[in-house]
Amino acid sequence: MTGASYKTPGDEESRTVRRSPWKKRPAYDRNHPDQTAPSVVNYDLDQLRVGENEYLKPHPDGYDVLCRDVAPGDGWCRAQYAPECAWPTGAHMCVRVMWYPDYIIGSDWMTRLDTVTTALQSLGYTVEQAGQPADPEQDREAVLLVYLMEPGKTPPARPDDAWAYVPPARQYRWPEVSPQEQLQEELSKAEVSRYCSRWTVWKIESALWPPHASFCVQARWWPDPSAGVHEGARQFVSAVHDLGYRTRLQERPIPSDVEYLDFLIYQEAEPAP
Repeated sequence: MTGASYKTPGDEESRTVRRSPWKKRPAYDRNHPDQTAPSVVNYDLDQLRVGENEYLKPHPDGYDVLCRDVAPGDGWCRAQYAPECAWPTGAHMCVRVMWYPDYIIGSDWMTRLDTVTTALQSLGYTVEQAGQPADPEQDREAVLLVYLMEPGKTPPARPDDAWAYVPPARQYRWPEVSPQEQLQEELSKAEVSRYCSRWTVWKIESALWPPHASFCVQARWWPDPSAGVHEGARQFVSAVHDLGYRTRLQERPIPSDVEYLDFLIYQEAEPAP
C-alpha cells in the first residue's frame, strides 16, 4: 500500500465526467438487506476511493474512456450481499467485500489489504479477513466480511483457528462423490421434499462458513403452500440434523408469507484428542 489519502478527488472533476450512481448515502432497510446493504457499503467504499468508482474520461479523439478512480496501489472493491444465515451472531448488516489488487503497483498484498481493512474500520465497520487465506501468488481477489452490529451488541469472538479446517479446493472426478453430492443424496433419501415444495443446495465461499466448519453449503428451501412455513422449516431442519449435519438460519424473525428460506448446512471438524 502506498499510504494514499482517502479523499474525494474534486480537483479531477474538470477533466472527468463522474458516473457515480449515488448522490448521497443510500438508506439501509433491515427488512430488505439483500437489496440495500451492498449499496450502503459500496457508497462508503467509493468515498474511501477503494470502490468501483467508475467515471468517463474524455479522450482527445472525441470519445469517452471508462476508468476507475481509486487510491494508487490499493486496488478496488465491490460489496456483495451475504445471506443472513451466514451473518455473525448479533449483526445488523453484513456484506462480502471482494477486493481486487492493483497488480501495476508492486507493493505488498497484505499491507494493502490491511490498509483497506483499516479504512473500513474507521467508518465503524467490523472487518474480518475471514475464510481460507488468499494466496497472492495464485488468487486474483480476496474476501472481507464486513458488518455492523445491532445496537448494544459486540462482535462475536472468533477463535484463531476459526477457518483452519476449510479443506483445500479440489475437483472430484467420477466415480468420486463430493461432500455436496453426498449431502444431496442423503437429503433425497430422507425425502425432505415432504416438508417443502422444492429445495436446492450450492457451494458458498469459505468466508461465510461458521467457525470450525469442515464442510458447508447454502441451502434454499421453498415452503409448501399447503403447509405452514414455520412447521415445514422445523421439519426440514430436523431431518437435516438427523443426518448428522448442523444448520444455521437467520436471526431475524421469519415472516409467515416468506417466499423462501436460506440455511447453512455444515459439519464441524472433529475436536483434537
